[in-house]
Amino acid sequence: MTPLLAFFHMSSKNFGHWVTSLWLFGIGVILGGLVVFVAWSILKAIAPKYADRCTEALRGSILFPITMVMLIWAAIGILGTFAVQEPMSILNSLRRLPYAGSTEHKIEVPALTKLNDDGTVPAVPLNITVDSDELSKLEISSTERFDLVARIVGEPEDVAAYTIREGSAWQWSRGDKAFLSRKLPPGQMVEFYARNDTDQPIEAIMTVTIEPEHVEAVSIFQTALIVASLYFIYFAYSMFFPKTAAISEATATSEISQLLFMLCAVIGCLFMVVAIYLPYQTFGEDIKVLKHTGLQVMLILGMVVAIWASSTSISDEIEGKTALTLLSKPVSRRQFIIGKFLGIVGVVAVLFVMITLFFLPAVASKPMFDSREGATFEYERFGEKGISWQLLHEETVDVVPGVVLVFLETVVLASVSVAISTRLPMIANFLITFGVYAMGHLTPAIMQVSAQGFEPVKFVAGLLATILPVLENFEIYGAISAGREVPMEYIGLSALFAILYSLMAMFLALILFEDRDLA
Repeated sequence: MTPLLAFFHMSSKNFGHWVTSLWLFGIGVILGGLVVFVAWSILKAIAPKYADRCTEALRGSILFPITMVMLIWAAIGILGTFAVQEPMSILNSLRRLPYAGSTEHKIEVPALTKLNDDGTVPAVPLNITVDSDELSKLEISSTERFDLVARIVGEPEDVAAYTIREGSAWQWSRGDKAFLSRKLPPGQMVEFYARNDTDQPIEAIMTVTIEPEHVEAVSIFQTALIVASLYFIYFAYSMFFPKTAAISEATATSEISQLLFMLCAVIGCLFMVVAIYLPYQTFGEDIKVLKHTGLQVMLILGMVVAIWASSTSISDEIEGKTALTLLSKPVSRRQFIIGKFLGIVGVVAVLFVMITLFFLPAVASKPMFDSREGATFEYERFGEKGISWQLLHEETVDVVPGVVLVFLETVVLASVSVAISTRLPMIANFLITFGVYAMGHLTPAIMQVSAQGFEPVKFVAGLLATILPVLENFEIYGAISAGREVPMEYIGLSALFAILYSLMAMFLALILFEDRDLA
């Protein structure tokens, strides 16, 4: 639906840019799927029993809808190839990714001893050669002034020149409006020379940073890693914990078939489509508001689904004696609670994957829609204004860490909701969990305000900070909206915090559920 709506407000050129920005994700999904298939084939040959469990998990209520979404992305990867302008050039950039990086060169420029026949200062080769399409950054620190010269390999004419001042660090990047960004011919091997018009030798340090022509191709590997990790984690869970996985599958089957889940999924997907056309009156900053609002909508819908699922699958089953019937089988209370929790996490994951299928295309199409209203956009890496597939892809990729962090925040709140569901009904669960959500965001402010207060106030503030999760760390809307890169270390630490807090919540849930009279 989003591609059809987006098509009507795009020119054919912009449509190609839009498809290309999403095509990389589709190719990554295909690559990740191939990795999963190869791993499954090897497992089938070595341990058929475990491979059969993986197959059953693939047909289950969690992986099956996720796989359907992945097939849609794979279709975008296959069919989008016909709309992408330079598919082979982008794919060839994958080969160059291992060679990306910075190299430091110590250069020595001899003193001027003789002029050329035409009276010009001779250019001394620095033995530094780069591909003009891959040159990303130059950094030079020198003791004296000299001229840096660039020439096409094998050609005597200068194609670019710049004066390096003494005692200062000179820097150029591809997005600068300076000399090289406009004068270096594309697709050429370029070598650097230096001209010294003084009678003193010059020493300098020159750092050359190269990256593939289409560095955006790294998204293919990143997407493949996410897809493969998702399947491998759930396959391992199904293989080694079959009873708990069976409870998770039963929970997911029940909750995904609920009207509330379908309603939340439809609301989330429709909002992402409508958000493309909503005027936010932000003077060209609509894309930032769309990112922020989209993540907030995913969080709220995920919380509603998680709280509802924990109440209906735990509290209602306890009250309806269904849990007693299940626990009469060879299933422990620990397996029951953990299976329910992971099943709820799976339901939330399905919801997020479905909404993301519409969210990413919406983010990619928003700049083109806004450009018709007079908004201007600039791709910082090239320093060029206007719509390009690189710009659209960058805007889309910036959202992915936000989706991951919002999902982790929802997992933390789901663990709290599961613990509450072992003792309290749905209404109390909603009130307490949303209270934890509100207080979790206010905890840093409470600690700051209470720092100069009375001791009882400090004690209460410290107690709240110890018990409640610091949810503010998961919501970095400002960085995501501004397009700032979110370090992988930050996401990793956030995931570790979410896991540890969820384990603590599960421990509390087991304590509360252990002596609960189910009869």
